[in-house]
Order: sequence, then structure tokens, then C-alpha cells
Amino acid sequence: MSATALVWIPALDAECGETEDNIEGPYYKGGAPERTALNEPGMKGTPLTVSGRVLNTACRPLSYAVLDIWQCDADGVYDNKGYTLRGKIQADKEGRYELRTIVPSPYKVSDKRYRPAHIHLKVSAPGTPVLTTQLYFEGDKWNAVDSAYRKSLTINPRDGRNGSKVATFDFKLKLRG
Repeated sequence: MSATALVWIPALDAECGETEDNIEGPYYKGGAPERTALNEPGMKGTPLTVSGRVLNTACRPLSYAVLDIWQCDADGVYDNKGYTLRGKIQADKEGRYELRTIVPSPYKVSDKRYRPAHIHLKVSAPGTPVLTTQLYFEGDKWNAVDSAYRKSLTINPRDGRNGSKVATFDFKLKLRG
């Protein structure tokens, strides 16, 4: 009787495809402070925690990746003088990160046009190019008319504790060369 060996060959994991880049927008400001939370006590808006991992496109964690984040406030206004709702967060050894902020507001860009709610990020790790992207919110009515919106960059926050929202998103960065 002959034995047949079963060999499992993993298919390429579509879940480890590179995260789409997106526009930087006009409000990036270098030099944001390193901190664990962008929201501040008493800040207007719904608290939001976004957590996940920073991986390479082989689904391996990128240790100590840096997420440089900026967003508008609950009224749709960016702080261009200081660093309110701006900061750098470092992922841990396993590529895990946690962003504590508020849900941003859509804001008006012309008489009839709004940008949907979004969070800007520049994500980097040794051996990778910087990924400039944005996270958008499921159900925002302005997603459908915004030329920068990408479905793959959409988060769907769910209810958390004490009126807060929580969401997850994994960033996948390609390795150089």
C-alpha cells in the first residue's frame, strides 16, 4: 500500500496586500510630538480608539513602526498653529499600535463640496518607503462624492464604553527593493 503525502502550500494572502496610498492634503505639519493619545481631556467630540498592526506585505510585523497622524476637530477645523490632534505614535515590537483620538467631522471645501470625515497618516518603518494615506468612515455620505476616498481605507467604528467608538485597521507596507 502506498502512502500519499499531503503538502500544504499557502496561497498568497490577499489580506497582506499593500495599503493604498492617498493624498497628503494641505494641512500636514512636520515636527508633531510623540504621544500615546491625540485627544485631550474635555475635548469636544466622540472619543475614538483605532488599533491594529503595522505589517509588511508578507504579513510580518514591522517592529516600532511610526504613525505620524493629523486630523481636524469635531468642528472640521485643523490646528495649523499648534499640534492639537497631531502626533506620532510608535508601534510596539509586534507592530501593534493604538490611536486614541476623536471622530473627526466632515468639512466644507467649497460652496457645494465637503470632504468626508478622515484621519491622515504617514506610516513608516525601517526598510519601507513612507506610506501617506487616510482612514475614512463607513457610512459618511460624503465618501461617494470625494475623489480621494478609497473603500479599502474605510473603518467601521462600533460602540465602545461610555459613548466612545472603537475600530481596527492593519497597515501593510511594502519593503524597499
